[in-house]
Amino acid sequence: MLRVIEVFREPIANGGQESYLMNMYRNIDRTKVQLDFFTPFTVDNPALKAEIESMGGHVYSANHPFGVSNNKVFKESLEQFLSTHHYPIVHLHSGSAYALMEGSRLAAKAGVPNILVHSHCGGFKNLKYRIIKTISIPWMLRYPTKYLACSDLAAEWKFPAKIIRSKNYTVLKNAVDLDVFRYNPEWNHEIRQSLGIGEDTLVVGHVGRFSLQKNHAFLIDIFEQIHKLHPDSVLMLAGSGELEDEIRTKVHEKHLDDAVLFLGIRKDINKLMNAMNVFVLPSFFEGLPVVGVEAQCTGLRVVTSTAVARELPIENMALYIPLEDSPETWAKKILEFAKYERHDTSEQIRKAGYEVKEAARKFQDLYLSLEGDHA
Repeated sequence: MLRVIEVFREPIANGGQESYLMNMYRNIDRTKVQLDFFTPFTVDNPALKAEIESMGGHVYSANHPFGVSNNKVFKESLEQFLSTHHYPIVHLHSGSAYALMEGSRLAAKAGVPNILVHSHCGGFKNLKYRIIKTISIPWMLRYPTKYLACSDLAAEWKFPAKIIRSKNYTVLKNAVDLDVFRYNPEWNHEIRQSLGIGEDTLVVGHVGRFSLQKNHAFLIDIFEQIHKLHPDSVLMLAGSGELEDEIRTKVHEKHLDDAVLFLGIRKDINKLMNAMNVFVLPSFFEGLPVVGVEAQCTGLRVVTSTAVARELPIENMALYIPLEDSPETWAKKILEFAKYERHDTSEQIRKAGYEVKEAARKFQDLYLSLEGDHA
């Protein structure tokens, strides 16, 4: 049996990278391929850790707090881990270009034959980004043996131009389980009743880690305008993260406490999405958001920023708005876009290549194709 180590630079929580990997892990043949997980930081989702272990995987955490000398902690922790744990394949996941280049260098130093770098998102096009990407070019050309991305946009953000020009990377789609994420009106009634939400109330939804990338502060500004125009409305927020307290404070200052629901980490995201009327994701950057695909699988329309890859599977169920537009503009467009008749979209998702079992087969085959390199 082949064992692969999945390396994170961030805490293992409830983010898109974890969602993608778990979708793959649940659907591969685990008698052929097993996944282990490593983070230098904390594991903020004990239920996820328990599920991984129940499927035969291991979760290795150095338990450092996230936010203090992250790059230094990542480098030292991963170097120590690779000196005592030997894997034929190291698969590096991160939104950080530094983590991909430094992680690949450390894996090469440890003698790992197969080093996979996986870009899951973009970033800020500022001076710091340009400097880091420029510095990373020699390392990113030298050490990785395979380049993976969730979208073409995510690849362009992280990989050297030579890799992009030669198309020397593989897009692994953020596929989801259509048996889990599906349109079900009964779940709509169940969730609304459990949360005390009226049947006719407009539910604006969001699922994501409370981090800078997800731009929750702007989402609250948008919802404030939606609530002014449509008072019978609520904002449903699922997730946790380092900025949650800051966002709670902002909600309180805007007197929106009764209209914004902080739901924490949930296992029933599929049901929550059925209770939403529209899904909003004003991210500063994304590759291709798993939650966007999940939302469309439930028949939900998605409103997101133009910083997100325009590759969501159902084109007419996605609306892209520039972050430069005002919260008032976002609110008006969201309210208009939320007027539609919901329906089953599973066949459209399947035809677009986002069905999880087929995607997991390709994911598994990718690993097994590398197995000969360490035989």
